[in-house]
Amino acid sequence: MKKRIRFFIVTSAYLLSLTVLLSSIFELQYSIIIGPFLDLLFLSGLIFLCLIFSIICVFINGFKKLKSYIPGLTLIFSILCSIYLPVTDLSHRLHYTLNRKNLESINTISQLSKINEMTDLLRYHKSINEQQISNEEKYKTKVEIETVFGDYLFQNDINIDKVVDLRKRLVRSDIVSLSRSEDYLVLTIDGFVDNEYGYVKSFGKELKIGDYIPPYGFCIVRLYEFRNGWYFYYST
Repeated sequence: MKKRIRFFIVTSAYLLSLTVLLSSIFELQYSIIIGPFLDLLFLSGLIFLCLIFSIICVFINGFKKLKSYIPGLTLIFSILCSIYLPVTDLSHRLHYTLNRKNLESINTISQLSKINEMTDLLRYHKSINEQQISNEEKYKTKVEIETVFGDYLFQNDINIDKVVDLRKRLVRSDIVSLSRSEDYLVLTIDGFVDNEYGYVKSFGKELKIGDYIPPYGFCIVRLYEFRNGWYFYYST
C-alpha cells in the first residue's frame, strides 16, 4: 500500500511539472481548449499542487538523488519561462492550422448562402439572420432545423442544406456563432458578458489591438495574426 502511495505521489509530481511546463510553452492560460480567464485559476491550482508534490517527492526519493529534484526544477524553469520568454502563440497557430480549411469553408458558405448571423443552434439563444428563437432545445438535424426555421428560410430563399452544413462546420471548429458584415466575419468561440474570443477575418484593413469589431463593438485587447486576413482575438 505504501509503495502505491509513493508511486502515485512521485508520478503525480512528474506529470504536474510537465503539465505546468507545457502550459508555459504553449501559453495554455490563453488556450482555446480551456478558455481564457477561468483557466488562470486552474493553472494557479496546478502550480500549487505541483509545488506540494515536488517537495514530498524529495523526501520520498531522498535528498541525494538528482531525480528527486526534477519536478521542482521543472516547475522553477516553467515559471521563469512564463516571466522572461517572449509570448508564444503556438496553441493558437496549431488550432488555426487544424481548422483552416473549415474556417475558409464557413466563410464561403455564409457568403454564398447570404447567412450573416447564425449560432450553432445548441445554446439557449438560436438565430439565423433576423430569425431568433430561445429555448432549451438543441437543433442538430435537418428535420429539427426545418421544423422551427423552415418558413423563415423558405421566405428568404435560404437553402436548408447549407444551413445544416454550416452548423456542422461551426461545431467542428468549436464556434458558437458567426456574424458577417461588409468588413468582417466574426466567429465567436466563447466568452461571457463583454469578454469574447474567437476568429475574425478582415476583408479589408489590417486589424490591431484597440480596434472594435461587430456585432457588439467589443474592443480587441489581444490579437494573433494568421494568413489571408484571419486573426484570433480576445475582446473586453
